[in-house]
Amino acid sequence: MSPAAMENPKDPRRGPLLNEGPEGRAIIVRYNEISLKGRNRGRFEQKLRDDLAWFLRRHGHAFSAIEVERGRIYLRGVEGRPDLKMVLGVHSYSPALEIERDLGRLKKETARFFPEIRGRRDFRVSCQRIAKDFLPDSMGIERELGTLIEESTGTPVRLKDPDYEMHVEIGRRRLYLFSEKHPGFGGFPVDSSGKLVSLISGGIDSPVATFLMMKRGVLPLLLHFAVSPGETDKVRRLRERLQEYAAGEEITLTVIPREELFAGRLDDLYGSRFEPYICVICKYRMHKKAAELALSQGALGVISGDNLAQVASQTLKNLYAQRRAASLPVYSPLIACEKSETVALAKRIGTYEISIAPAPGCRLPRDPKTGVDAARLLKVLEETGLE
Repeated sequence: MSPAAMENPKDPRRGPLLNEGPEGRAIIVRYNEISLKGRNRGRFEQKLRDDLAWFLRRHGHAFSAIEVERGRIYLRGVEGRPDLKMVLGVHSYSPALEIERDLGRLKKETARFFPEIRGRRDFRVSCQRIAKDFLPDSMGIERELGTLIEESTGTPVRLKDPDYEMHVEIGRRRLYLFSEKHPGFGGFPVDSSGKLVSLISGGIDSPVATFLMMKRGVLPLLLHFAVSPGETDKVRRLRERLQEYAAGEEITLTVIPREELFAGRLDDLYGSRFEPYICVICKYRMHKKAAELALSQGALGVISGDNLAQVASQTLKNLYAQRRAASLPVYSPLIACEKSETVALAKRIGTYEISIAPAPGCRLPRDPKTGVDAARLLKVLEETGLE
């Protein structure tokens, strides 16, 4: 093992390995947007390769090698069936049988699929040549294998909407046969774009917003303003869930008591003429603290779970007024989503059940203001002594 592999805990050469051989179990990993990265493509491919290696070792799946070909990452000699959708940057993946590049061997190994095809209404063979030097071409392979399977199983070929589809992929070094395609979340590997501070609560929206930015390559630094021990416990559990998608990159969590946002004066605002402004003041002060944390940690902006017009503090005027304190870009990936879309994604990524667990939350003000302009907010902050 090289010195570089010993120093890098995510190097694919480290960890449990099977004896490398020319044939056997493999997984084809596909990526999407990484292929558009031009001269930086190699860096993103290497990051995804390292993340896949870390994930396999972390979950006890031995492997023999990880090889990158244009548009593909081949995991060779993999034990078990890892859930690779947990690795961000993976667009889709397929467990596959890996064999040598030989047409005769391809026809022979096709027999492995006969028992499953016999029980189907119809089938088709789909071939993709990543390497164009292999003959026959894709249509020729589909015809030859389709005829062989139909004669051997009695199951008819159907090219449109078949009951079963067998895939053949021609790589530069090997052939692959498979019948499954599992979707991933796509995007980019975590921390391939940089760091952002994420304003996170125990609700549904902010963990989903954080996940979406992770999918764009962001490593989030979570910032939570505590209102109760139960709410903070939910946030810690949400951090643990998001951590599962981080491929070994550490997601930190900073917790600040919400009272610090109001310098100990929050109780005095309830029942006063300033009570309707509490939500806007709170968000303004949150953005100010988030910007301070970002600047101290080298982060380049702030993530917010805001959704336009969903609640009183999220009108256009209020969003404009309360974000003036950020002094850094604010990213709100849910800004135009319907609540049902956010809930659906929360269920997919496993944060929904945590978010809906009961816990004491904020004490809502009476008649919260929905159209506070920036000048008025600054005047209220001055009059309350909070700015």
